[in-house]
Amino acid sequence: MGSYDFMDVLLLLGIAQGFFLSITLPIVHQKNIAANKVLALQLLLACLVLLTRMVVYKTDQLWIAQRFALLETLVFVFGPLGYIYLKRLLQKDQEKFTLSWVHCIPALLYLSYLIFVNTFSSQEFGQRLATGYFRKVFLITELSALLFNLYYWYLNVRFFLQVLRKEKEQLSFSQTTISFVQVMLIVTGVILLGWIVSFCSTYIFRTTLPIVNYDMVWIAIPILIYIVGYFALKQPVIFRIVVSEDSTKSAIKSRMDDRSIQDLQRGLAQLMKKNEVYLDNELTLVELAKQLNTSTNKLSWLLNTVYKSNFYNFINEHRVKAFLAKIEQDEHKAKTLLSLSMEVGFNSKSTFNKAFKALLNETPSSYIKRVAS
Repeated sequence: MGSYDFMDVLLLLGIAQGFFLSITLPIVHQKNIAANKVLALQLLLACLVLLTRMVVYKTDQLWIAQRFALLETLVFVFGPLGYIYLKRLLQKDQEKFTLSWVHCIPALLYLSYLIFVNTFSSQEFGQRLATGYFRKVFLITELSALLFNLYYWYLNVRFFLQVLRKEKEQLSFSQTTISFVQVMLIVTGVILLGWIVSFCSTYIFRTTLPIVNYDMVWIAIPILIYIVGYFALKQPVIFRIVVSEDSTKSAIKSRMDDRSIQDLQRGLAQLMKKNEVYLDNELTLVELAKQLNTSTNKLSWLLNTVYKSNFYNFINEHRVKAFLAKIEQDEHKAKTLLSLSMEVGFNSKSTFNKAFKALLNETPSSYIKRVAS
């Protein structure tokens, strides 16, 4: 068994943190629990892969390396799991999203081959390893794994960009979730780029780079785990615990007397009527709470309990009313409906149409035709 160095310590820390997060995430009652179950599974599998790499590179016993190599099948699992996680995290109607068994075919094929390899005796396995018997198979496998993971990374990026283009309320459950996903996609992209460079240098240029190599790909896994851990600790809204609605209302109500509630109402009314803060298409619950010098929990409680609304519906209602005021002044005769909707704070046509129809139960075009007739 080889000695341990600083990189081994880094890997061990990543394994420990990954195991901790994979255990704690699913057992806590969380808002986005369906997504976090997938995340916990990814973390657990990442830890197993890291453990495999450590054992294989440190052991002198071929039979141990031969058996642990079975876990390298997981390289074909992370891509589909990552796509499932992103779907469940960013789309409220996709909390139970899954992929068909077809996406498991590459993993099953490689696992079948590794099971076949494990039928060799340790001596036979060592001889074939030394003579390059597995070289072509491992080359095909690594190329397939690289292309496979690149494909799912592309699917993740495409889906994420589609979500960003949709109406703002699709992201209202957590603004920090967007930052989290962006960082994860960027880091994953960098790792895949390093994998491409490593593959090309090894199999095309027949040289091994000192920093960017195949081992770097595996060492990068704990970096991803550290990022998940950082966001889980620093921005827990991504992994937010759901408290029952009654207990939340009672807790906030107990911290706010009637005078405080009235003051908060007056401040909100002034921001809406006098300052017209809803005209800012980048307005968020956090920013509005800052302007009111209160917490997001208290503001959400006020909107939910007193106004019987949520943040985006409340803001969009004011925007629609501002749009109607412009229609009454015949501004639609000189400007397009889209430009008018942008002027009152909407950032997309779909968001505007949806909010307008929710409030007036008809489309903007049909409304204008009706009032103009």
